[in-house]
Amino acid sequence: MQENPTITAAEIARLAGVGRAAVSNWRKRHPDFPAPVGGTAASPEFDLPQVERWLREQGKLPEATPTERIWRHLAQSSSATATTAAALTALGEALLARKRGTRPAATRRNQAQSGQVPPDVAADLDALADQLGPEAAFDQLWQRFTASPPVRAHATPDDLADLMAALADVRGGSVLDPAAGTGSTLLAAARAGCAEAHGQEIADEVARLVALRLALGDVPGDVRPGDSLRADAYPGETFDAVLCHPPFGATRWGDEELGHDPRWIVGTTPRTEPELAWAQHALAHLRVGGHAVLLMPPAVAGRRAGRG
Repeated sequence: MQENPTITAAEIARLAGVGRAAVSNWRKRHPDFPAPVGGTAASPEFDLPQVERWLREQGKLPEATPTERIWRHLAQSSSATATTAAALTALGEALLARKRGTRPAATRRNQAQSGQVPPDVAADLDALADQLGPEAAFDQLWQRFTASPPVRAHATPDDLADLMAALADVRGGSVLDPAAGTGSTLLAAARAGCAEAHGQEIADEVARLVALRLALGDVPGDVRPGDSLRADAYPGETFDAVLCHPPFGATRWGDEELGHDPRWIVGTTPRTEPELAWAQHALAHLRVGGHAVLLMPPAVAGRRAGRG
């Protein structure tokens, strides 16, 4: 049975059009305010339908904007990050078709008939695109997606991604992120003026979503699905810069089948050092004179293999 979508205190404040302090006061002063159903003591999560019902009964729920209505649809129809990514991709594809010249009415009708975008959501999407333009409309929804707790916990903060792009000096060059995630470093590279942005992401739906986000921003490149260490999507290809925030502490990263992989140009990667496998993967895809910037735990450099 699918659980109800949840909402954070910050999202409640956005929903009601108030500051975070007001939500804290409501929790303290109103015994009937919905109790947390998840999260942590510092960052609790609440049942979205319960919160909406309480706000409505208190007269604190303003008329929803098109962005809010669209996001509520995504939240209520999705229970997993990949599912949310798939639903958001359908909306983004409609916006990309509109940006590229497909008639909005035809796009709306076709998407609705396919079951991907209900007619009322398509109408809100058109209204948002009329107001902001397709790219900015999608960006509003993208910001909501990347701010949701399941995604935010694994994302690279924008300021850190911008620093990585600056250190790699990506302007005018090609960039690869082999652990693209939700595309933070690729979008940072685009902001820094890279010529091409390429990536690989293990989650199929998220890879499609990041590729769509780049396409809406007119950034040349692609994002391919798959496990970069076990199934490299760019074999033999090199780039001017590699940016990477790999998963930390992975215990099953493919060491047994990759013991003599040609990417291990500075020696075999120990089973207990998955982060060094990512470092060698980055070096194998780097052109002569290029720069690789990886975000890793400090302990990697302190261990024997890292020091070597």
